[in-house]
Amino acid sequence: MSDFRSDNTHGASAEIIEAIARVAGGTVASYGSDPITARLRERCRELFATDLDILPVFSGTAGNALAIAAMTPPWGGVFCHDEAHIHRDEEGAPEFFTHGAKLFPLPSRDGRLTPEQVARKIDEIALEGRTAKPACVSLTNATEAGTIYRASEVRAIADVAHSRGCRVHVDGARFANAVVSSGESVADLTWRAGVDILVFGATKNGAMAAELLVIFDRSLTEELTIRWHRGGHRLSKMRFLSAQLDAYLADDLWLRNARHANAMAARLADGLRAKGVELLRPVEANVVFARLPRVPEGATLYEWALYGEHVYRLVTGFSTTAEEVDAFLARL
Repeated sequence: MSDFRSDNTHGASAEIIEAIARVAGGTVASYGSDPITARLRERCRELFATDLDILPVFSGTAGNALAIAAMTPPWGGVFCHDEAHIHRDEEGAPEFFTHGAKLFPLPSRDGRLTPEQVARKIDEIALEGRTAKPACVSLTNATEAGTIYRASEVRAIADVAHSRGCRVHVDGARFANAVVSSGESVADLTWRAGVDILVFGATKNGAMAAELLVIFDRSLTEELTIRWHRGGHRLSKMRFLSAQLDAYLADDLWLRNARHANAMAARLADGLRAKGVELLRPVEANVVFARLPRVPEGATLYEWALYGEHVYRLVTGFSTTAEEVDAFLARL
């Protein structure tokens, strides 16, 4: 059976499970004051080559909503792509956690915003003065279209945002896939490019259930920590969340998993092209959009009506095998 519905359908890396088992015994301080969380913080500071703060959470929705709420007042405006997860898939969580901020979804074919369209929309809303006060620009990297932002593209949009009084949030549910695809450093793709908060995803790439708020603008830390706790996301036994993220970053597991997932997507895309199948978007990470005349027997896919008739999204993950890809292609 070929299951390409999502990288959420995959299990967890053995290294993640082993890390949870290692911290299961004994007693440690609770609510994030444990040594595992402290080690994770230092590991992140070394990885991103800067001083920063972290807050582990167990879902990307929580991370996105909390991050945006810390940057956006109830009367604020958030500018995002019209395919963004915060707009289409989080049941109004950002609006709820901000107590009413307004999302302004912007269209583009390949999932990426441009600095010009962001500037135009922010200026339009600011000039009107009655809809919302521009407060935040949200990017997704890798995007919902399976494309990526490179550091120069992030910087261009962040410059527009900051010059207009907005902060910058990145939904990084597939950030690892974007990093390996771009070949650029995590620092260059984030704080050096002007990102204020990154939601660093792990669940889609081998963790059991763990995401990480990486706070580069530390003036946001105090309020965000209160929201994190008040919103019910400060876990008592934080060690089990932090252990997943610590193992995820150790020995480059996150990069190895993402590199494999991307390679499987490239293999799948190459095989589809060889069979004359139309691909609807560039394949830059681990997501393929294809127009298929039929779904092969034994395959499980998501139909993606947003891109047209008979279009399906195929997502590969850290545990996808070459044999699964080849078997799917053979049944087309």
